[in-house]
Amino acid sequence: MEKHYDVGILGVWFGCNYGSIATYYALEKTIESFGKTVLMVHRPRLEADDGRMKGRHSIRFAEEHYDISKSYHVSEIGELNQLCDAFVLGSDQLWNYGVTKIFGHSYFLDFAAPEKKKIAYATSFGGNQFLAPWSFTKEAARCMRRMDAVSVREADGVKLCQNLFGVQATHVLDPVLMSDPAILSDLAEKSQRREEAPYIAAYILDPTPEKREALLYASQKLDKKLVNMLDGWYNKFPANKRKLNLENTIEKLQVEEWLCYFKYSDFVITDSFHGTCMAILFRKPFIAIGNPGRGTSRFESLLGSFHLWNRYVEDAAKIQEDASLFEPVDYEAVDRILNPERERSRTWLRDALNEEAEKKAPSVLWRVRGMLGRAKFCASYYLRAAGRKVLAKLRR
Repeated sequence: MEKHYDVGILGVWFGCNYGSIATYYALEKTIESFGKTVLMVHRPRLEADDGRMKGRHSIRFAEEHYDISKSYHVSEIGELNQLCDAFVLGSDQLWNYGVTKIFGHSYFLDFAAPEKKKIAYATSFGGNQFLAPWSFTKEAARCMRRMDAVSVREADGVKLCQNLFGVQATHVLDPVLMSDPAILSDLAEKSQRREEAPYIAAYILDPTPEKREALLYASQKLDKKLVNMLDGWYNKFPANKRKLNLENTIEKLQVEEWLCYFKYSDFVITDSFHGTCMAILFRKPFIAIGNPGRGTSRFESLLGSFHLWNRYVEDAAKIQEDASLFEPVDYEAVDRILNPERERSRTWLRDALNEEAEKKAPSVLWRVRGMLGRAKFCASYYLRAAGRKVLAKLRR
């Protein structure tokens, strides 16, 4: 990696979730539109690369569209300071402790040198709490206070940043709604598969009997066939397909096809946050089903912002009881809110990237402190892993 970049983006773009893939593509293309060169930072790791990422549809997509760094061990990720002038922490639930603990404090930009620009764009806690040990939280707060600009995806995140971390954060749009709509619309046109209209695009992450019955009811009520899409993690597909138990469930779905099915649908039903975003982006009538296991505050923030609460149910069975859910969406009213919010969010990101970072001379103390902090985290991680192995042996 001899090339130098204006911006390094960190996040879970390498995961198989279709919404995450679309999110990081939209973010990367938006930053490029500002005249910046971008490096996508590969998954920070605590252990040796076990090759599990080879063959993922997300990696296929990334290799076609991005410049990608090598996968650094968290103790070595500071080498990125030689490659990038700024670091942007991306969207999705990177500050959900269940996710961020896997990467040490890398997703709080602990490795970034003082003179480097440090930005969080639409980063999410996944809820209204940060359920981490106090030692982890205290270090996370120290890292956040070093950042030049912090923005979050949910309104709850603004309060959490202020009350727990002592950081002022701005509420902005998820990148899929912040970016130029043509970015994802054009990507959809690269799909190798199409479905003849009319149809309902159903994107269900967590199938249940109630959701299955609701989909069948909607298909009959609207007199449209179903196109069923499931979680992008292929190892989950067989079990989810059995649970949903519906015809026309798409196998080996690629993100371009995922977008295309939304774009040309006549109606959308989904229990996914990003599925809801796609319905709004492509101006489709939709029903959003709450998904408490994956976090509901993001639904609340998104639908509340656009006055679309009438499209939301917490219980899929309610779909059969409320005819108003099938009425058209007033997208002129939505656009009166979305367009200014899109411009405000883009301006926030552009200004954050272009404003001069506070110049601080790198110190030996800072470098030593960072190395010790990362070493301490790695040691703690391996001790916990060893403890789990001992307990497993004792249980046998």
